[in-house]
Amino acid sequence: MRVGDSMLLDVAGLGIIFYSPKVMVDVAEGTDYLEDKYTTEEQVQSHIQRGTLVGFATGSPGLFAFKFHEGYPNDKVLSASRYKLRLGLHCTGGVVYFRDLYDLLDWHHDCPPEQQLQLEDGVYHVTLCSNRPASGILGDNQVIEFYLKKLDQFPALGKQGIPTLCMDFPSDTST
Repeated sequence: MRVGDSMLLDVAGLGIIFYSPKVMVDVAEGTDYLEDKYTTEEQVQSHIQRGTLVGFATGSPGLFAFKFHEGYPNDKVLSASRYKLRLGLHCTGGVVYFRDLYDLLDWHHDCPPEQQLQLEDGVYHVTLCSNRPASGILGDNQVIEFYLKKLDQFPALGKQGIPTLCMDFPSDTST
């Protein structure tokens, strides 16, 4: 799979991770990496700020359809997207894996080929754009646009909290 392609990911948890497999090579099979190393804000931010094991909350389990693009979204896409998030990624080894956050509960290195994106090594600014699906239910065949802009250095990112793509506020009940 390459930029320009689409990918489906069925998520049982409340989040998605993406990373180059080389960053997880030293994690033993069967490890509960979520509990041990990827639960607190500090643990997650440590990875986010280096672009290694990049995770974000989806607000719901479900089926997500990723569409991959080069560069940044234009103003029209940004204004039409209810949910937006910027992250960074350090790609090494020419591939990025996309997985359910809950895969970290019982770690296994294998990742199905349909969940792998071929990508030139380097540092990327990643912009995620999404909307509620037509059903109004998060994760119900929800499309997430992944924009990947290659940079010369790692981008400055927010340093607080756990990145969350789909966040509605109590007064925001529109679909």
